[in-house]
Amino acid sequence: MAPVPDMQYAEVRARCGACIHPARSAGQADLYELDWEGRPALLKDFSQRPRLVRWLFSRRIAAREVRMLRRLEGLEGTPRLLATAGPEAFVMERLPGERIPNRKRGGPPAIFWANARALLDQLHARGVAHGDLRRKNILAGPNGEAYLIDFATAIRRDTPGGGRGSWLGGYLFKRCRTIDRNSFARIKAQYAPEALDATERRWLEQMPLYLRVGRMLKKRVYRLRKRRYWRKRVKWVKWLRRKLRARKSQGRRRSRG
Repeated sequence: MAPVPDMQYAEVRARCGACIHPARSAGQADLYELDWEGRPALLKDFSQRPRLVRWLFSRRIAAREVRMLRRLEGLEGTPRLLATAGPEAFVMERLPGERIPNRKRGGPPAIFWANARALLDQLHARGVAHGDLRRKNILAGPNGEAYLIDFATAIRRDTPGGGRGSWLGGYLFKRCRTIDRNSFARIKAQYAPEALDATERRWLEQMPLYLRVGRMLKKRVYRLRKRRYWRKRVKWVKWLRRKLRARKSQGRRRSRG
């Protein structure tokens, strides 16, 4: 494994271009594009988050993803770690893929799903489970290539504890591997249900109980928040209409007087 240079943050930040993906919450990072020795690259930067968030979460998230990218060095379809820039930022390869399009626009070709399945199997064979396999974390190349990104929540088989035989590390890895497989089968079923093989159908049907409960609670919380949002919005619209009607009626009275 080639050594990864550890550079000063200011030096790397000065080489960056536009921010292509600003953070949408305190726990996310800003993504900047830059040219790294003639190749397209990305700077994942947590340094603009609040100080307490950086101290409690951001540094640990960045360190975890750096460890995962080191572990996946040489695996085609995953970004290569190019440099670290302090404890809160690092530079990685920019993969030549785009997010899977919406189903209404048509899905990727059949070869893409075979490549994505093979990449997921290779990832697990290296002892890494993604843990957050969603449509936005799977990229499709122009010729059916498959890429995986965002390993901030990934789990290694030999952590925690340091040894390959760590009981807790092995348990967490198996659970996250099950989540990866179920998520992959669910995404594939949305685009190409006829292409699911027997193994993928089993992954889809045998959803663990904890995963079902988690998704059920997530949907309920999301629907509740959405319902409250629209209630507040409707109340605000009704209040605005009442104000406009009151002003209009006052104007009519003044014109008559």
